[in-house]
Amino acid sequence: MNLDKSRKCIFAVIFMSRFLLIGPAIVYADNDIGNFSANVGFFNQYSYRGIDQSGEEAAIQGGFDWAHDSGFYIGTWASNVDFNDNDSVTEFDFYGGYAKEIQNGINLDLSMIGYTYPGAYASSNYDFYEYSFGLGKSIGPVSFSTAINYSPEFFAKSGDATYWQGGLDYEFQEIKISGHVGKQWVDLETTYGAPDYVDYSIGASYAWQGFDLIVAYVDTDVDAGWNSTDQSGKEGRTIFGVSKSF
Repeated sequence: MNLDKSRKCIFAVIFMSRFLLIGPAIVYADNDIGNFSANVGFFNQYSYRGIDQSGEEAAIQGGFDWAHDSGFYIGTWASNVDFNDNDSVTEFDFYGGYAKEIQNGINLDLSMIGYTYPGAYASSNYDFYEYSFGLGKSIGPVSFSTAINYSPEFFAKSGDATYWQGGLDYEFQEIKISGHVGKQWVDLETTYGAPDYVDYSIGASYAWQGFDLIVAYVDTDVDAGWNSTDQSGKEGRTIFGVSKSF
């Protein structure tokens, strides 16, 4: 996911993307050991790249991170999920990579992300992994980011998939306003449950009493009549929640 200077800001969607809820606070710092942090959040819904992951129900999410001054980092993140198949109740992700400022204030992020779903039937083939390449730059209170993710075998064995995203953040005192647009390409669209599509979102967060209060509008361009399937969870909706870093 941090949001101020961490790697997650570089390849994140705003707010409800995986891991990228908030920037973790440093709870232990040592030049040799590195920095440890954690975050937890509660949201009225879990949205991933514009598509609902929690059956349009509330989600409790949290993660742990370790980062070293050399630029290397690892972390984990988890959330409840509901794909309306009665066999998956948890998403557990892990990731690692290298993030560093390269020149002229430009930040580079190279990472690998694994997505696992304990409790799901093996035949569902939900587990997958991605490689990510991201760039970001801040100019005063404004931050720009872009990233591309690639999976050789995407969710539910839907073939190779590529995701591009771009983001813009503006900070003013305790308020952060964020905008995002992304494009998902998937080889086997019917298997995945959506065609190649664009997702976008705009939202804001407010730092209050050690918590981040978050609201965002999320939508996709998936047509309601695509493949004659129910497109609930892909239409425009408002997501709100609260999160805290430790």
